[in-house]
Amino acid sequence: MSAPNGNPLIKQRLEELTAEGERLLELYRADKRVVVEHGVMFTQWITSSLNLLDKLSVSTNRFVREFERWVGPGRDGDVNLSCALGVLIAAKDEYSRGLAVEYHLSVSAYVFAGILDEADYLCKKGYDRAAAVLAGAALEEGLKSRARAAGLEVGPRETLSPVIAKLKSPDVGVRREFDARNREAIAKLRNDAAHGAEFTYTPAQISKALAEVRSTLERSLRQG
Repeated sequence: MSAPNGNPLIKQRLEELTAEGERLLELYRADKRVVVEHGVMFTQWITSSLNLLDKLSVSTNRFVREFERWVGPGRDGDVNLSCALGVLIAAKDEYSRGLAVEYHLSVSAYVFAGILDEADYLCKKGYDRAAAVLAGAALEEGLKSRARAAGLEVGPRETLSPVIAKLKSPDVGVRREFDARNREAIAKLRNDAAHGAEFTYTPAQISKALAEVRSTLERSLRQG
C-alpha cells in the first residue's frame, strides 16, 4: 500500500490535472464558448480527472459524485468548472495528507482472503491443482488491483508476469512489497495446474505458495 502521504504517481497526476484545470478555467472565464470550440480539450480533462478520482476510492465516493455534479450542465446549460476544480484540489489535498484512502483495496483484501481460504481447504482435501489455480488467480487479480491503485494502466487480459514487471518499476514505489521472483514461481505453478502440464508439486509446496500469496496480498492491499 502507498505511504501515508500518497503514491507519488497519483500525487503528480493530481498536480498536473489541477494545473490544467486552472488553465482551462481562465479560458472559460474569458469566453464560455471555448467549451464548445475546444470540446476535446475539456472532455479530456474531465475524463482524466474522473479516472484519477475513481482510483482514490470506489466510484460512489464523494469526490467522484461532486465532480460529476459540477461538470454536468446546469439549468442554464453551463458547467461549473470552478467548483469542479475545487473538488479536484480538495482531493489532491486530502490524498497528500493520507486521508483519501483507496477503499477498493480494502474490499479486494477481503475478497481475495476468501478465495485463499477456499484454496487452503482444497489443498487439505487433496485437490492440489484446484488449490494452485485459485492461489495464482488470487495473486494475479490482487496485484492488478494494487497496480490500478498505483495509477498504472492494466488491461483485462494482462497476465501476472507483466503486472509484476510494472509494479517492480522504481518509478512506482511499491517494488519492496513482494519478491518478484517468488511471485513468478507461483505464476508458473498456477499455469502448470491450469493447462494440464506435468504437475509434480507436493502438498507442502502448494501450502507454502498459498502462504506466500496471502502474505503478499496482505502487504499489497493493506490500508495506510
